Amino acid sequence: MKTLNKRRVVDRAAHWSITFGGAAVILVILALFVFIFLEVFPLVRGARVLGKNTCSLSGKAVSVGLDEYQEIAYAVYDDGNIDFISLSDGKVIKTHGIKGIGDTVITAVCEDKGRIIIGTKDGRILTININFSVSYEDDVRVITPEVSDEEVSFAGEEGKWIQYITSKSDEETTATVFYTEDGKLILKSTEIEENLFGGEKRSEIVTDITALLEQTKSDELKEQRKELPVTSLAIDYFMENLYVGTEHGEVLHINARDRENPFLEEKVKVSDESITSLGFLLGDVSLIAGDRKGGVNTWMCVRDDTASSGWSLKNVHSVKPHRSDIISITSSTRNKCFVTVASDGTVHLKHSTSEQTLLNLRSKATPTAIAYSPKANGILVADTAGHLTHWKISNPHPETTLKTLFGKVWYEGYEKPEHSWQSTGGTDDFEPKFGLVPLIFGTIKGTIYALIIAIPIGILSALYTSQFLHNSLKKIIKPSIEFMAALPSVILGFLAGLWLAPLMEKIFPAIIIMPFLLLLFIVGAFCIWKCLPDYIKGKYRNGTEAIFLIPFFISAILASIYLGGPLESFLFNGDYRQWFLDVLGLQYDQRNAVVVGFAMGFAVLPIIFTISEDAMSNVPNNLTSASLALGAVPWQTAVRIVLPIASPAIFSAVMLGFGRAVGETMIVLMATGNTPIMDWNLFNGFRALAANIAVEIPEAPLGGTLYRVLFLAALLLFITTFIVNTIAELIRQKMKKKYSHL
Repeated sequence: MKTLNKRRVVDRAAHWSITFGGAAVILVILALFVFIFLEVFPLVRGARVLGKNTCSLSGKAVSVGLDEYQEIAYAVYDDGNIDFISLSDGKVIKTHGIKGIGDTVITAVCEDKGRIIIGTKDGRILTININFSVSYEDDVRVITPEVSDEEVSFAGEEGKWIQYITSKSDEETTATVFYTEDGKLILKSTEIEENLFGGEKRSEIVTDITALLEQTKSDELKEQRKELPVTSLAIDYFMENLYVGTEHGEVLHINARDRENPFLEEKVKVSDESITSLGFLLGDVSLIAGDRKGGVNTWMCVRDDTASSGWSLKNVHSVKPHRSDIISITSSTRNKCFVTVASDGTVHLKHSTSEQTLLNLRSKATPTAIAYSPKANGILVADTAGHLTHWKISNPHPETTLKTLFGKVWYEGYEKPEHSWQSTGGTDDFEPKFGLVPLIFGTIKGTIYALIIAIPIGILSALYTSQFLHNSLKKIIKPSIEFMAALPSVILGFLAGLWLAPLMEKIFPAIIIMPFLLLLFIVGAFCIWKCLPDYIKGKYRNGTEAIFLIPFFISAILASIYLGGPLESFLFNGDYRQWFLDVLGLQYDQRNAVVVGFAMGFAVLPIIFTISEDAMSNVPNNLTSASLALGAVPWQTAVRIVLPIASPAIFSAVMLGFGRAVGETMIVLMATGNTPIMDWNLFNGFRALAANIAVEIPEAPLGGTLYRVLFLAALLLFITTFIVNTIAELIRQKMKKKYSHL
């Protein structure tokens, strides 16, 4: 009785331990899923306003801006005065009068990296720099606004009203373009050269390029002798491409590389309405055009064989329009976001690549000036009612939508929309590309090639081992194959990348003919075996005949290597790589999908073999004996009895191999070029989801877009394996039920 009670206690303890362990595993998996989901969830949250405050201005502001900490704003008024305003309480902390303004007023303004270029009513151009110096006193941050480098850089002889102005500069060159009330389009270039003695030589070139406007006038305008109405200007950072917006919805692309002899590159119809504003995205590659009806589109120079220059402007992105004419466009200095304002007071925060309208704000009156904070976390708008409105915003992940993650996107520098993954670049104006489709494609490609090798070899070898191989050899071969599963994947990847890939490149023609020679030598071995006398066959016990094939296998491999060179000379003109490229259009990379197929197939093979062999060996002997007794030969018994009964377990083995291949990291990472290419070409590399996570997660900024997109990739792997395993289990249960009556 005492022993029975003890057994009950042990049984109950085991029951609860197993139950608790199973529940703990399920909870850990659920907790892992929740953790990954929480890291991914911020990607679907849009931009939001964290705070808003409004203060009063003392005049009509033509330009506004703020420091990177959003503590102090400035407003440049049309009379030439500048107010520096504390955004916390709206008080003016400093006032400055621009030198050289005099009695005139400001009629046109543009900004370039803290440099403000001003056009006046009497035809002058002035330049000022506004900076904010930061210091710390008793651990308290003190921000001091500074105005410097005030100069009159151009004084027109005729004193004509400057309507539009644009300017860009670098350390040595400044290019300014302006349009006057009498229809003159002027390009002014200043270059500073240092001589050998430390001095500077300053040269200026002023070019009237109004004649280029005459080239684009319609016949109607020429007959009426009217000027082409220019409505906006924009010049890029390289000071080579000038874009002119017109009243007729056209954009003129003027090549200004030669400052003295600019020429018209092309004229493009970008809208049915008047172009009211032009601006560049970060990097000055993509041009944003806003029109009178509120339309906003992004344009970019793309290769075009039909164009005389080989390039032409193409509409690459369109975003949600405003309901009235666009007044101004300003771009972020950190990403591809930009802010547009319309005459009805609406303020939109947009992202070009994802084509999202992230925020829809509104000012109290018609805006006159707008600024986007240096850290892209604030928007400042001045309006005609004398209000300065400041919004603090949070916009951490503007690049991510279902389209940018899983659809084709037209990126800067691309000739058409494509799936692409490129998370980092060499410059600050890089456009991140977070397309997961190439990574998903690479995962599928690597898995398929690995399973193509592992499934037939694993199942057929398991069938032979369980049904035909002698027990003495089985005791050696099965543990040896199972030992293969213990090899670390990093070792397999190392061998595949540094040994197997160069070897396969060297003997690839031999690999092509090797299957045919192996088959030929096996047939030859079979014929020889049939002709051997019985006393020689009797030396081999039943199930050990495979030893007889070993010399033939070795001979076939050596013959393939020996014939590989002549075959390459005969069929591939002495260079199979060049032949593949010229005839088939296939580029051979040393680390390619074939190498991964062999290496990852080697890693998956032990799983499929072990489970399949155990299932086939456990088929009841009475079924196999009955089949043999009814006259079936061993191979018929194996195919028609053993395989169907063991098929549920074999299917499970294949699914486990599939899971191993999908999640494999180091082999894919080390044995391929790790390039996100979408191509089924056997000789190209690829990048898989798991390998991409391993490569990029150490460098991803915590909480950044790349960091969370990598967690999204992990979530996709998690969900995929969960769904596949669930479906596989349902199929296995159905197969088990189907063959259980045998």
